Amino acid sequence: MTDINFSAAIGEANSADSANGPLWSFNGVKMLAGPGGSVILHKLRGDRRVMVQPDVAEALRQCGPFRTIEAHTRRVIESSPLLKEHAEHTHQTLQGLADGGIFESSDTCWQRLTQGDNLRCEQTACRLFVLTCDRPAALDRLLSGLREFPLPLPVEGVWIVDDSRDGENIKENAAIIERQAEGAKVPVVHVDLTFRQNLIQHLKSALPEYRHCVEWFLERSVWGAQPTYGLARNLALLLSVGKRALMLDDDIIPQAIAPPLAAKNLDFATPNEREAQFYASREALSEHALPLPDSPLAMMLDALGQPLPTLIAEHLTDHARLVGTDGELLTRHGQASRVLVSQCGSWGDPGTANGNWIFNLPAASIKKLLEQSDDLQGLLSARSHWLGYRGPALTHYGTLSQLTGLDHSVTLPPYLPAGRGEDSLFGIMVQRLHPDCAVWNEGWAIRHENAEDRDHRTAMSPLSARPGLSLLVDFLGHEPRDQRGLSPAARLTGLAHQVRALATMELGALENIVREELVSKRGALLTRCIDHLKELGAMADLAGAPAWQTFLEQSRDQLVKELQTPEPNPLASIGGVAHDQAGIQQLREHGEQFGNGLEAWLSICEAAATFKA
Repeated sequence: MTDINFSAAIGEANSADSANGPLWSFNGVKMLAGPGGSVILHKLRGDRRVMVQPDVAEALRQCGPFRTIEAHTRRVIESSPLLKEHAEHTHQTLQGLADGGIFESSDTCWQRLTQGDNLRCEQTACRLFVLTCDRPAALDRLLSGLREFPLPLPVEGVWIVDDSRDGENIKENAAIIERQAEGAKVPVVHVDLTFRQNLIQHLKSALPEYRHCVEWFLERSVWGAQPTYGLARNLALLLSVGKRALMLDDDIIPQAIAPPLAAKNLDFATPNEREAQFYASREALSEHALPLPDSPLAMMLDALGQPLPTLIAEHLTDHARLVGTDGELLTRHGQASRVLVSQCGSWGDPGTANGNWIFNLPAASIKKLLEQSDDLQGLLSARSHWLGYRGPALTHYGTLSQLTGLDHSVTLPPYLPAGRGEDSLFGIMVQRLHPDCAVWNEGWAIRHENAEDRDHRTAMSPLSARPGLSLLVDFLGHEPRDQRGLSPAARLTGLAHQVRALATMELGALENIVREELVSKRGALLTRCIDHLKELGAMADLAGAPAWQTFLEQSRDQLVKELQTPEPNPLASIGGVAHDQAGIQQLREHGEQFGNGLEAWLSICEAAATFKA
C-alpha cells in the first residue's frame, strides 16, 4: 500500500470540464478506517487498494463526476482555497491515484456500458391498463384520446381497471367502455368487481395456502376507506405476467408535450434532477404547449425492455459524452442491464400530495419559480406546471409518473395495496430485485388535467420527518450485503424476510431502527435546506424570495428541533395519525402480512398467468 501525504493542494487548472484529455471518476470505492488515522481506499472493481491521509479522502468525495484531472484539481482547490499554493502536488496526487486504478476512466466505463453486439430486442407483447376510480368523465376523455393514434402493434388489448366505489359510476363506466370499444381492433376489457372476484377466486383455488395473501393484495374490504391505488396496480401486474404493461392514470390526455426548455442528450440522473416550469393558469399552460406528433404510447414502449448498452450507443457517440456524469450512477450497469421501467414527465398537474415537492427541485427551477410571483402558494395552486427531464434520462429507481411502462417478463414485486407512496416503494423494490437495471425517463411530458378540486394538495408547510411509509422506503433502500449476486427471486424472498423481521421484532429494537432512520432523514433534509438558503443569496431580489426564505427558515428550525428532541415513543404517530398500542399492533400485523405476501408473490403471479377471463 502507498501512504500518500496530502500536504499539497489541488491547485488551479486551466482546463475546463470539457477539455480534451482523459476523463476520470472516483466511484465504486469503499473508504475504510486505516492505521494512524489514515483511510484505506478499496476499489472493488479491479480490487485496487491504497492508504491515504484523511484530507485526501475528503477531497476525493468531490471527484465523482467524469472530468479531467486538471478539472478535478481546480474543483478541489475552489472548495479549499488554502490548497491553492499546492496545486502541482495536488495534481500529482490525483493523477497518481488515477494511474493506480482508484479512479475509473471514461473509456473503461464506456466499454463496460456498451460492450456486446448492441442489437435491439424484439418488441414483445404489451397490455394497456387504464386505472380509473369514480371519474367517468375522465375515463371517457382518455378513451376518446386513445383513438387519436393507432395503438402500437405490440399492444394486444386494453384493460380498464375499475376501482370505483360508487355503483352508479361503475355502471356509467361500463356504458362508456362499451361505446368507446366499438370498432376497436383489440379487445377492450372492463375489469369490474365481477372480473376482480373471478380472478381472486381463481387464485384462491390454485393457491389455498396463500388465500390470505391474495385477499391482502386484492380485496378492497381489507382496506376500508383507504385509497387503493396500489391494489389497482396489482391487478394490472397480475394480468400482464410475462408481458410488458403500460399503466395510464385516468386523468391524463394521451398527448406528449415537448419540454419548454432546450432539449438535452441522454443523461444519467437522479429524481432530484427533474426540472420544472410554472404557469399561472391552464390557459397559460396551453399557450406554451408544444405537442409532439408521435403517439406517447409508442414512444413509451420504444425503450421498455431494451438492453441498456443498445440504448446508450444509440444516444451517445463515445466516452467523451460522459463528461460531468457522476460515475457512481453508472457503477452498477453493464452488459446485462436492461430498462425494466419507463416513465415520463407531467404537463399540468404534477400529481403531488402537497406543495413541498418544490423543495427537491434544482436551483435553476427554484429561480424560475421565484421570478414568477411573490405568491408561491397561489402559483402552485394553479397546478399548471411542467415537471420532468429535458431529454431522456436514466435513473436507478422509479418515482411518480401518470404514464408508466413495466417489463413484466422478469420478476417484479407487488405494489403496497393501500395508502399513498406505493409508487416510491415499488420503485425501490424493483431496484433491490434488479440492481443492475435502470429506469428510462422520457424527455417529454404527458398532459395531466384533473377535474376535481385539489387546493388541499398545494399547501406548503415546514418540512418534517415523521414515521411513515417513506421510512420503510429508506430502510429497504439499504441493500444488505448478503443479497448481492442472488437471483431476483431470491432477492424478493430476502425482501420478504426483511419486512417480516421488522414487523415481528421486539418493539424496542423496532423503535431504535425508526429513530436511526428519522435522524438520517432529518439530517439529509436539513443539509439540503441549508444549501437552498445559501443559493437564495443570489436570488434575494426575486419576487418570491421572501416567501421561499420564510419556508426554508421555518423548515430549518423545525428539523433542528426534531433532531434535538428525544423521542421515547417514535411510533406514537405514524403517517400523521396517532396510534395507541392496539393501532401499532395492527400496523405490525399488516407488516407481517406484507412480508408473507412478498414471499408468496411469485406463486401468485404464476397462478394468475393461467387465468382465463
